[in-house]
Amino acid sequence: MERLMSTTYTYVACRDEGSIEAYVLDEAEGRLNRFAVIEGLDDVAVVTMDHRRGILYAAQGGSEHENPLLWVFTVVAGGRLALRGTAHLPRSVAYLAFDPTSGDEHPAVTGSVGRDGLLGASYFGDAVFRVMLDSQGLPQEGQPAWIDDAAGRAMNCVVPSPDGQHVYAASLGDDRLVMYRRGASGEPPLVRAGAVNVAEGSGPRHVMVHPDGTYVALLTEMSGEVSTFHRDAETGELAEFARVRIDEPEDQLAPGVARGSGDAGLVEGVEVPERPMWAGALMHGRNASYILATERTTSALTVFDTGAQPRRRARTRTEERPRAAAVAPGRELVLVGGELSGHISVYRITEHGVLNPTQRVATGAGPSAFEFYRQ
Repeated sequence: MERLMSTTYTYVACRDEGSIEAYVLDEAEGRLNRFAVIEGLDDVAVVTMDHRRGILYAAQGGSEHENPLLWVFTVVAGGRLALRGTAHLPRSVAYLAFDPTSGDEHPAVTGSVGRDGLLGASYFGDAVFRVMLDSQGLPQEGQPAWIDDAAGRAMNCVVPSPDGQHVYAASLGDDRLVMYRRGASGEPPLVRAGAVNVAEGSGPRHVMVHPDGTYVALLTEMSGEVSTFHRDAETGELAEFARVRIDEPEDQLAPGVARGSGDAGLVEGVEVPERPMWAGALMHGRNASYILATERTTSALTVFDTGAQPRRRARTRTEERPRAAAVAPGRELVLVGGELSGHISVYRITEHGVLNPTQRVATGAGPSAFEFYRQ
């Protein structure tokens, strides 16, 4: 029987360019081949994918968009994107995640309320929100969004657990990791169920859950640490068991500060140091055997193993100000975009955690987010 081969498409939001670039990712060679560019997407900053139905969601970012525009695309033949419609999100958005309540991503959540949705973290709006989607994957007209504007200041990331039972969100301004459970009948879609406090001034930025749901990792923007927590699958509660720094002494980085628009300090009167810690992206690689993190002041990409005592395996200088980075579906290729360099570097992470560069490709200005789709 002839084996059907899949194609991996990569979509790159280029915020300053106002475009989404579409590539075929050759996972064997570690190369990106651009085949289309969608223009006219002003300030497009974040993207997320419904892999089951092949729908890409893209949204504006930043403080100037109180109700940012959401673009909804369908992936059609050859990986091209066809615009299906637009809508507005209820808050400015720093992070967007597709949140299924059934399907291939995770089984139906018992007692959950509503349909599939989009989860958003609002940095400038100090909120977490969920927008419900209809059966076609479009925002439900006339259906008010669920908003939690008391979770914490400067919410920077929000993700569901693989089993769909819980959602975790990072409050950079209040130095805590917030946990939600799914609402039962008569309750909101999500119910806040606790929080883990981290060191004052550390600035939780990016949270991710291990693919099998056993642990949660957190990257702090201003202290540059990766903390890992055991996760109770029933209650969703977290217990920290390891912590490691992403910088080295010779980096000579000062503690970072929360950023506002234009890289100024978020809090009036607080100056940004000359060389601040400024952690960026957090990823799993090689079937979650490794954790990877970027730091923007040094433009560094660092690899750690995921054991009880995490060790640094590799570190490399990469694209200038690497805010956006992602690991491809095969879990071996790492893509890093430089906000200032306007390029993507591609690396292959070996079974020993070594980073081998395979390509460097020019993009539109300000690559800010990646998403993948296999067809």
